[in-house]
Amino acid sequence: MLNRTTTAVLVLLCLTSTAWSAPSVILSWDNTGDYGPQTAGTKTAGWQEAIDACVREGRDLYIQGGWGGRKAIYHTSETIRIPATQDFRIDGGVYVLNWTGPADDPTKDLLVIDSTMNGEYHFGIMVYGGAGAALRLRPENPVPIDGFSVVVETVITSQGIADPRPFEPGERKAGTGLVFDGSKAPIVSSRFDFIGGILNFKTCVETIGAFTQNEFNCLHLHTNAHKSTLFNLGPTSTQNTLKCVIGVDQGAQDVLGFRVQGRNNRIELNTRGGFPKGNELLLDTTATGNRIDFIQGKPVFEADDYLTDHAETPTNALHWTGGNPAPKTLVFPAGKQTYTQRLTPATLRVTSGTCTSLTLTRGTVAMDHTTTASTPITASVGDILQLECTSEVHLEALPVP
Repeated sequence: MLNRTTTAVLVLLCLTSTAWSAPSVILSWDNTGDYGPQTAGTKTAGWQEAIDACVREGRDLYIQGGWGGRKAIYHTSETIRIPATQDFRIDGGVYVLNWTGPADDPTKDLLVIDSTMNGEYHFGIMVYGGAGAALRLRPENPVPIDGFSVVVETVITSQGIADPRPFEPGERKAGTGLVFDGSKAPIVSSRFDFIGGILNFKTCVETIGAFTQNEFNCLHLHTNAHKSTLFNLGPTSTQNTLKCVIGVDQGAQDVLGFRVQGRNNRIELNTRGGFPKGNELLLDTTATGNRIDFIQGKPVFEADDYLTDHAETPTNALHWTGGNPAPKTLVFPAGKQTYTQRLTPATLRVTSGTCTSLTLTRGTVAMDHTTTASTPITASVGDILQLECTSEVHLEALPVP
C-alpha cells in the first residue's frame, strides 16, 4: 500500500517528467503565453504558430482576453488557418482579432476553418475590413480519425464580427462577415452562436453549398451599410433552425434582411425595423417549405410590410406576433380564374358576383364548393381555388393565425 510520502513523490515525478505538458497552448496578447505578438516572424500575432503547435503536440488552445477591450487585441495581416481537425477545442477570454491585411483582395480572409468533427471553438470579437470573409467555414480536407471531409457535431461561439467602421454609414462594396461554405463538403448537425452582433458588411452572413440541419443563433444581426444584406440563405440550405434579432442602423438605405433560397428551414426573425417595406424577408424563387416566425412590435401584423414573396412553389408558411391581418378583397374578372393560397391559411368566400364553378384543390384532391360559394372555405397554404365566373367576382380572404 502506498503511503502519503510515496504518493507525493510519484506525483512530483509525473509533474517533472519530460513527457508531461500542459493541456493547452497559451496564446497571449501581452507576451506572457507560449505564443503571441512576440513570436518570431509572426504575421498573425502568434495565432498561426500556436495552432500549428496544437497540431504537433495534440493540445487545445487557450487565447487570453482582458478587461476593458482596449489591450487584448491581436493584429493579423495574414489569413489564420485551422486545418482539418477532430476533438479539438479553442477557448479563451474576450479579445479582438483585428485584420490589418489588404482591404481589396477577395482571397484574403481573416480566419478559415477546414473540416472539424466534435470541435468546440469559443472566439472573441473579429474585426475585418477586407474583401473576403472575416470567418469562413470551408470543409475541404479529411478529418484525421474518421477520414472524410465535413463540419459536423461542432459548436462555434463568438462575441461578434464587425466591420472596422461601426459608426460610419455608407455602402460597403465588398466583404462578408461569416461564410458557411459547403461547396466542397457538407456543414451539418452543428451549432453556431453569435452572442454579439454581426454588422456592417456587404453581406453579413452567407451560406454556400451543403448547409443542413444546423442551428444558428445571432442576438443582433444589423447594419448601417447601404444596399447590404443581413443573411443570404443559399438554395441548398435545408432543415436548419435560424434565430436572429435583426435591424437597420443610422437610416441605412436599401437594406435586405433575409434572402431565403433554401427549403424546409425554420426561421425566427425578431425585427426592430428600419427596412424598406417588404425587405425584412425575401422569399426567392427557389424557396420552398420554409417556416417563418415573425416577432414584431406593431399592434397589427401585415405581411406586406415585412416580406416579398417570389417563391415559385407556394409552400412557405408564415406565423407572427401581434394582432391579426385584416381581410383582403380580391377582384376577378369574368371567365376562368385561379387563386393560390400563400404563406398563411385563410378562409375564403365569395362576397359578390356569380360563379358557375368553384373548386378547391389540395394536392390531388378536388372539392366542389359551387353551391356554397358564399360560405367560408378553409384554405391551407398551397391550396388552389379555381373559379369560373359569369361576372366580376369579389373574393374575401381572411388570414387565419
